[in-house]
Amino acid sequence: MKQVVILAGGKGTRLRERLGSLPKPLVDICGIPLLERQILLAKRYGFTHVLILVSYAAGQILDFCASRYNWGLDIRCLDDGEPRGTAGATLAVFDQLADEFLVMYGDTMLEVNLAGFHRYHQQFPDAAATLFLHPNDHPHDSDLVEMNENGQITAFHPYPHDNSRFYPNLVNAALYWVNRKSLSPWRHESGMLDFGKEIFPSMLRSGQLLRGFNSPEYIKDIGTPPRLDRVCADFAAGKIARSSLDQPQSIVFIDRDGTLNREVDHLDEIEKLELLPDVGRAIRRLNQSEYRCCVVTNQPVVARGECSIEDLHGIHYKMETLLGQVGAFVDRIYYCPHHPERGFDGEIPELKVVCDCRKPRTGMVERGLHELNGARGNSWLVGDSSVDIETARRAGIRSILVETGYAGLDGREWALPDTIVPDLSAAVDFILDQYPRLRTACQRLVADISPGELVFIGGLSRSGKSTFANILRDAILAQGLQAKVLTIDRWLRSKGKRENGVFGRYDMKTLHAVVEHLRTARPVILALPGYHKLRRERIEDTASIEMLSEDVIIIEGTVALELATHSATDHRYHVEIDEAVRKQRVLREYRQRGKGETDALRIYAERQEDESPIIQSLGCGATRISFADFLE
Repeated sequence: MKQVVILAGGKGTRLRERLGSLPKPLVDICGIPLLERQILLAKRYGFTHVLILVSYAAGQILDFCASRYNWGLDIRCLDDGEPRGTAGATLAVFDQLADEFLVMYGDTMLEVNLAGFHRYHQQFPDAAATLFLHPNDHPHDSDLVEMNENGQITAFHPYPHDNSRFYPNLVNAALYWVNRKSLSPWRHESGMLDFGKEIFPSMLRSGQLLRGFNSPEYIKDIGTPPRLDRVCADFAAGKIARSSLDQPQSIVFIDRDGTLNREVDHLDEIEKLELLPDVGRAIRRLNQSEYRCCVVTNQPVVARGECSIEDLHGIHYKMETLLGQVGAFVDRIYYCPHHPERGFDGEIPELKVVCDCRKPRTGMVERGLHELNGARGNSWLVGDSSVDIETARRAGIRSILVETGYAGLDGREWALPDTIVPDLSAAVDFILDQYPRLRTACQRLVADISPGELVFIGGLSRSGKSTFANILRDAILAQGLQAKVLTIDRWLRSKGKRENGVFGRYDMKTLHAVVEHLRTARPVILALPGYHKLRRERIEDTASIEMLSEDVIIIEGTVALELATHSATDHRYHVEIDEAVRKQRVLREYRQRGKGETDALRIYAERQEDESPIIQSLGCGATRISFADFLE
């Protein structure tokens, strides 16, 4: 049998204005009492036996269960008499407990895959109990739990906390699988006993094994009117139902160094961690949306012996504490401690390996997608390096390059991002606000595009061409067609081989040949060059792409419209944004490349003379795409 014990003895003093004479477990949650929602959840996951431990207004709970014919389950309501605390009430019915049972608090609204929780618990038959844990947006006033790499709980940190320390944001969520025999030492204890404050810490001190199950699924208490209102609002919006890991989850994977915190070239000490501006606001926005938030970070400092695992955890505890102070949290922190190259003083030999988790390999992303039932097609990776962008490409998720940290100028990989934004805050705004609206607008543009056709997207530099191209690709894919993006900046000439004017900066002869080949000779495998922005050098054969005859080919770049024809099968778009915004983008890019303000302004002015008139004239007759119009 599968047994759940529901602790339903609370009086609900703080909810009296909402409850009237009802006991707290019968509080209304959008038309159905909380207790009924809990029992129906248990029934959905195969529980057959329910012990409801009652106290205040016990008769009303008994009558309510009888009125529902006990939902077809074996339900027993037991009055535990005077209050004894969560563990005390459970110990009072020791003889009626199953060998293992689930403890559920009667004042929590939850939507949890109880089968997944149970499977995890059963992996560790030697565990006294398995606690459901999760991060929250107020760790500073929560009871926190510390857990090692193997999921074993190592410490409890009850509120209030020592302000001189940093803690993991891992909260005891008041849902437990318990093995009955582990409670035997306390069977005859009297007085108030609480699972979280007394029993579990005592188990730990006595050498019993406790496991933690870290899940972002929905579980919140309804003990005050504001908390009750928040739960009801979440339910009405469908947020609670969608939070279950039974449902595919959208995930934003975020690089750490240079994206969340300042890049210091191998952060190896807790004192060096400094969050970038507005990072807390950005993460909080993700938390308030329905996106899960996971950190994915290469940490070769561990393999090189420059930072211990314990020190790395301390750095992450500081990050979690700083985020928690502004009401933000991350659902997971995945790190790769490996490094493939040998020869460092103090290195850890067993970590000097080629692994599957070190970016640009996708092990950390795949783990997150697996553990959180991630929806690959609606997930993102945000990072500051070309390695992050290549990781996203390999994992089949969208990518955003931020212009903090390396700003994509590391030159280690050749993948191109779906969009480029100034920082993490702008990336989150793009994911939550701009992308959905631009995607909707692009859906209206794809009706006239047929398989095999060419789409050309031109416009001035830094006007949003690549962003538009990638969103248009997504809209085409959503129509059941195949689409690929070809970025002609790959064919920029090396510095020493350039000629005058905007066309002189590109290998136009090769580009015309490539386009002609795409018109007449598909399927074809194209060898793709790359352009190293810092060295201003074209690198040949950095990647390849197969273009099939049915693929819609989107060709984007400053001079793309020069390559188009006026054929009805060629689609021509000219992208434009407010010039003041574009100017700041251009100046920011050249500053990142090491140019001073004077040089950056000079380059902008030169491009206005030799590029702007030509590119604007190429846009005549093309469909004008204004991001400002799309986002209004």
